Amino acid sequence: MKEAENQTTSEQILQDAFSMKDLPLQRPKQSIQDLDELRSYQLTKRKEYEQQLNKNRLNFGQWLRYARWEVEHNHDFARARSIYERALEVNIQHIPFWTHYIQFELSHKNINHARNILDRGVTTLPRVDKLWFLYVQTEEALGNYQMVRNIFERWITWKPNPKVWDSYINFEKRYDEFEYTRNIYVRYVQNYGTSNIWLKWIDFELNEMPNNRVQIIRNVFELAADNLLKNITGNSSDDLLPVIISKWSQWESSVNEYDRARAIYQILLSGKIHIPENLRESIYQKYTEFEKTHGDKNSIESSITLKRQLKYENEVASNPHDYDSWWALLNLLEKSSDSDKIRSTYQNALEPPLDNYKSFVWKRYIFLWIRYALWLEFELKDIDGAREAWRSCVKTLPHQSFSFGKVWIHFANFEIRNGNDEGLSNGRKILGRAIGQTSNKPKRKIFDYYISLEKKLGEWDRCRTLYERWVEVLILSNQKASDVLSQYIEFEKSLNESDRVIALYQFGISSTENLDLQLKVKNELELGLIEFYKEEFRYDEARELYKDLIEKSNESQLWISFALFESSILTTDQLEVLEQSDESNELEFVINDTHKENTRKIFQQALDHPDQLNENKISILEEWQRYEAAHGDDNSLKSVEDKMPTIVKRRRLIDGNETEYLDFIFPEVKPKTPGLSKFLENAKKWAIQNK
Repeated sequence: MKEAENQTTSEQILQDAFSMKDLPLQRPKQSIQDLDELRSYQLTKRKEYEQQLNKNRLNFGQWLRYARWEVEHNHDFARARSIYERALEVNIQHIPFWTHYIQFELSHKNINHARNILDRGVTTLPRVDKLWFLYVQTEEALGNYQMVRNIFERWITWKPNPKVWDSYINFEKRYDEFEYTRNIYVRYVQNYGTSNIWLKWIDFELNEMPNNRVQIIRNVFELAADNLLKNITGNSSDDLLPVIISKWSQWESSVNEYDRARAIYQILLSGKIHIPENLRESIYQKYTEFEKTHGDKNSIESSITLKRQLKYENEVASNPHDYDSWWALLNLLEKSSDSDKIRSTYQNALEPPLDNYKSFVWKRYIFLWIRYALWLEFELKDIDGAREAWRSCVKTLPHQSFSFGKVWIHFANFEIRNGNDEGLSNGRKILGRAIGQTSNKPKRKIFDYYISLEKKLGEWDRCRTLYERWVEVLILSNQKASDVLSQYIEFEKSLNESDRVIALYQFGISSTENLDLQLKVKNELELGLIEFYKEEFRYDEARELYKDLIEKSNESQLWISFALFESSILTTDQLEVLEQSDESNELEFVINDTHKENTRKIFQQALDHPDQLNENKISILEEWQRYEAAHGDDNSLKSVEDKMPTIVKRRRLIDGNETEYLDFIFPEVKPKTPGLSKFLENAKKWAIQNK
């Protein structure tokens, strides 16, 4: 048990270790008895400090302790300043040491020494704001306000950051030096003309400046708006600009200048000044709020119109080829009297499309050109400007690909209206140029208009020249010319130029291949010529033409038309009666025996034609039958019916297969195989006897 009590536990070991831990080093107290001991002590301490500094001259804490020891223990300011100067020589850019040096002088009320150090510091390191601020605070604490002002003036020559300007302004405001403050703001915005600085100046003039002068505040707002708008480039924006504009408008309203307040918004939103779309939208929202508060019915409607204008301007800004939006925007602008704005909008809108094929976009674009030229002519009375607009429009069109007849027609009309004595000549030149530049794709509208113009003037030869040119370019461009030829024929008919009409018909019929005429169109020309012969009582020529046509093409319709023609013309006796009658008396046309005889004769010739097909014969007989039913008697009708064929079924081999078909046997045609006919006749008799 005694041995157990004498054993040492771990707890005791830890307690002993804790109680015997290292105590702070306590140097022995040294008492100095005389001056020699003091000097010896000082020399020893200085050697210690110097040895430490020789080991590491960048240990600025050691420099500070050294200088502090000289002051606190020895009261030797000269040695302390020497230590600070030596430390600055090691690293003159070490700002904490500058501040300790300055605080050292200030703490011992060595003001002039501190000023010298501050002045040397800001001269040596002018970009270090801490030294400047310390300099300013020192002088302000001493009440040397003019010196503070001079320091700030020196400082801002180095173009410091905006915080320095704000400090300068706050200094002047603390002592109610408002004129000095305003002058500082003037230079402030010249160096940093951002919106937040302008806003600070505006707030100062509105809220802190006593005896606010209206004109000065208005000038500040105007300068702010002008400079901020001038610095806006491209899509860059300043979010505080709408705030400044709103403050301006509110201030104008507060001094009862409502028209000025409204004009501010209207000028900014008129489009004369380039403003990014996001800012424009913000300003418009402020304008809407203003009108709701101070506006009347007209002004509110004006704001709504302005909103629509902004909408269209945004659309054309995002898509310059959105000509519908350009058109709607011009509709709004033309209600105003701002011709310069309208003109600039037209010029911006008339940027040509990128493609070179005729499209709906090109059509809308050309309508804008036409509208622009007409606006210059009728609204501004600017004839020369309108003429230049028409010329520019014509130059814009890619005529080799496509053109627009409306442009040429309007251009020609413009010259005729405004060309005085040369107007008609200039108009003709433009139309001639149009025909020449569109010859690869002739424009019907241009020819129609040009011809109608010459018709009004009675220039028949010019009309003929135009028709001939029209047919020519159609032939050269491999396009259908039959419609134009028909129009040309009708024109000559209206002038009773029979020979010319006949010549044109003959030209059309003979030039089938060149005119790219279809068979139907050719037949129409041929029948048209026959009809013209008929109208001119030139029946023999019509008959000759029928015969020529039948000789070339033995068609049943030609025979039928020929036969009916004989019953639709006047006989010799009827012509004599017509010549002897008074023109005022109308004669009734009657189909007589001569007509019937001639018609039957043609029908019979058609049936007797050696190359006539059975199908054609049936068509001819059916038409003859209808004719006799209308104009003949029972005998003539029966004679035609007797000519009708009998339908029989026959068989034939086609590709080894026997098929049935219908055949027509005409009464007057004798069978080509007598033996077979005799056999059929005997078979018929046998069938009757068996019955």
